[in-house]
Amino acid sequence: MNRHHLLPLVFFISGIVFLSLGILTKEMEIGVVLIFPFMIGSGIYALLGFISIFIATMLFMIGFASKFSSDDLNVRKKDIHQTNKKTSVKGGGVILIGPIPIVFGTNWKIALMLLILTMIAITVFFIFKQF
Repeated sequence: MNRHHLLPLVFFISGIVFLSLGILTKEMEIGVVLIFPFMIGSGIYALLGFISIFIATMLFMIGFASKFSSDDLNVRKKDIHQTNKKTSVKGGGVILIGPIPIVFGTNWKIALMLLILTMIAITVFFIFKQF
């Protein structure tokens, strides 16, 4: 683990610790509206927690972007052109907006399989929600 991975982790953990201290000292409140969690804080722990998590996010994005420098991309392009192998990727996904599924895939077989799996998952969810 290099410094681009370790420093964001330290800031993230310290942010969680500060937010926990804010909740324990009653400087912060947490709640949920529909499915969206929220936090309200007015103390120093809330401020330090939010700032630490923000810095962790920024450092993570900078570290992730630094892995793909221009020199590294040029080496990868040369490797791709030398192999001349054709590969194909097949995949798909499901977006649930309430009970309405939006299914997409690279071909119709994958989309149909995902649609069936989604219908099964929604049915199981409604069955267990009754109990």
